[in-house]
Amino acid sequence: MARSERAKDVLRAADLWKERCLLAGTSALSGKSLWIKENFLALNRYYVENLDEGAGNFFQKLRGQLEPAAPEVKQLAAEMFWFMYLIVSKGSMSGETKRFQIKDVWEWSGEPLDEDQWPLKEPLDDGVANPGTAYHTHRWREFLFFVTTMLDWVDLGEDEKLILLADPWRFGEWLEARDGVKGRQLRHVFLYLLFPDQFESIVSSKHKRNIVKGFAGESSEQPTIDYKDQLAVDREVLVVREKLEEEPADGPVHFYKEPYRSIWNETGGVDPVIEPPRDEAEAWFSERFGDVGVWAMSAGEGARIWPSFKRDSLIAVGWDFLGDLSQFESKDEVREALIQTGLKNPIMDTLAVWQFVQEIKPGDIVLVKKGRSKLLGWGIVRDEYEYVPERPEYHNTRRVEWKWTEGVEIPRDQWITNKTLTDFSRFKDWVSMAFGRIEGTVPIDPSPDPVISEYSIDNALADLFLPRERFLQILSAMALRKNVILQGPPGVGKTFMAKRIAWSIIERKDPNCVEMIQFHQSYSYEDFVQGWRPTESGGFTLRNGVFHEFCAKAAANPDSPHVFIIDEINRGNLSRIFGELLMLIEADKRGPDYTIPLTYSESGERFSVPENVYLLGLMNTADRSLAMVDYALRRRFAFVSLEPAFGTEIFQQYLLDAGAEPTIVKLIENRMSALNEKIRNDTKNLGAGFEVGHSYFVPSNENDALDEAWFRNIVETQIKPLLQEYWFDQPTIVDEMLSGLVS
Repeated sequence: MARSERAKDVLRAADLWKERCLLAGTSALSGKSLWIKENFLALNRYYVENLDEGAGNFFQKLRGQLEPAAPEVKQLAAEMFWFMYLIVSKGSMSGETKRFQIKDVWEWSGEPLDEDQWPLKEPLDDGVANPGTAYHTHRWREFLFFVTTMLDWVDLGEDEKLILLADPWRFGEWLEARDGVKGRQLRHVFLYLLFPDQFESIVSSKHKRNIVKGFAGESSEQPTIDYKDQLAVDREVLVVREKLEEEPADGPVHFYKEPYRSIWNETGGVDPVIEPPRDEAEAWFSERFGDVGVWAMSAGEGARIWPSFKRDSLIAVGWDFLGDLSQFESKDEVREALIQTGLKNPIMDTLAVWQFVQEIKPGDIVLVKKGRSKLLGWGIVRDEYEYVPERPEYHNTRRVEWKWTEGVEIPRDQWITNKTLTDFSRFKDWVSMAFGRIEGTVPIDPSPDPVISEYSIDNALADLFLPRERFLQILSAMALRKNVILQGPPGVGKTFMAKRIAWSIIERKDPNCVEMIQFHQSYSYEDFVQGWRPTESGGFTLRNGVFHEFCAKAAANPDSPHVFIIDEINRGNLSRIFGELLMLIEADKRGPDYTIPLTYSESGERFSVPENVYLLGLMNTADRSLAMVDYALRRRFAFVSLEPAFGTEIFQQYLLDAGAEPTIVKLIENRMSALNEKIRNDTKNLGAGFEVGHSYFVPSNENDALDEAWFRNIVETQIKPLLQEYWFDQPTIVDEMLSGLVS
């Protein structure tokens, strides 16, 4: 049986989907009849038969495709994504991002979505598997398969549907006969969510095959199995599970947990795409704290109220203008009261008020934070909510018994959301890490740029807003050509990405193996390679340039890659700077077999570029002062174009995790995407190379309140000067663009 406590809410939601949607044809999120043939025919007409292969991300294109469809069709699409996301764990997509996307698609219909309903809460927060990036990058294929499969389903009679849903293997045979089923991860999702007692929460056919191979002694006595028959493989996996469950074990059988994982993974020789279960963290938490809730909260701006928290043995929140918060009987009442004070859409404030009063319980644990990167203390909540108007501020309190108040930094990749109050009860792996930091069992290197033993792709992708496949393409280009130029408009993260690319190639953070310089109009061959320089005595001496010295260092350490980064590579006179090195930097002309004398080299001295040297150039496509990039240089470099990440799931999730309300995320996405579209369309003066990048909206301060005022400040201080430079002779266009951003 592949059921687990972790999957309880997900499977309960799947049962709801089966009863309401598959059998009754009604909505999972409203009382409408959505899962009906008429709506699936519309999806087939507007999406399946009208695939958009143009520019834009999946949701941008889907919105255009469904524009002429009825509101119910758009709401059906939103519910289909709700089902597709049920299985996805937060390691692949957070609950906030799932809700954001589902709500966005639903509201294409012009109607609001009630977010305060159970199917949009625990089931989306939990998830049971990380299907890898392919499930998202090939979402268009998964959605296409979903639509065509449901078209076949709604044509079945009621009795046929009941028969299929009563027999897992008959349903599996029916599903295998659908067009496009080969290679679809959604095939595995259907089977697990409908029949968790027979099918695994594994969405990789390859992993299932490897499990059967790895546990061959545990499976049936059949000498061979047709591994192309997916259903036969599923049957064998079930046999393996049943055999393993006959033996005493420390816990339930989970194929992604030791000792099972290494058996099939070594046999298959594959990298897992589903995150391992967090049973260890859950067991640790259960043993230490039982079933209590865990909350992380701030102590005012910059943690200025923390001293009073410690002194008075309490925690407190503001919103004093609302009076006694216990007067509100629902979230809607809280929200309306906040709106009356001038807040436009106080989603996060409403949730924080309600949770502080109604959901925190005596016995719960509270961790107090400063910004996103520091824990100040933790304690146990001892009383119910109390309104204390005699306090000078922060009248809304709860008594707390503090257990630790020393303060500790936490790793950047584990930073906390900026929200005032966050329920961390489900994130027991994070809680385990936090207490490990508090108790000194999880160290953190305090140096800003430490040398570490390893640097993985996952390290590089943190906050990078680039799909894994795209990053791997860049690394492949570096490996093949040894010379790559990242090009793109301002704010797409070229400089931020450069060292991550370098560390990924080197496989560790090692500043000795990375050098970064910036070209400018006065930069010369003498600076870069070699030249005569004046001495204090009035003479001249031959000195090696920065690249010459870097090559010498790389040659002395041939077993390690060395990466030389050139910022603003197109600002210099490239032919003059590189000189004869234009030949030596070619990937097939590296090493001692291709040594040549340099312009200033002494008699008999020869030079070559070591094979372990990689060149990474950065180029701003919006620089009006650029000289034409020399064709000879273009022939020696691979060019990789970077684009703004507005509207991508990675950037959406980053902002949501950083504490931005969904309305602000949508505001940034819509307004900046509209601005970039106008820039792209101005082909006479600008074009795609002048778009505005997402980096402007990456918070520079962990204490930033990511609200509309923050957005307006960035527009006024950073975007406005850029637009004034773009349209320096057309101020009316600048005014029009700014009006579109802040109106």
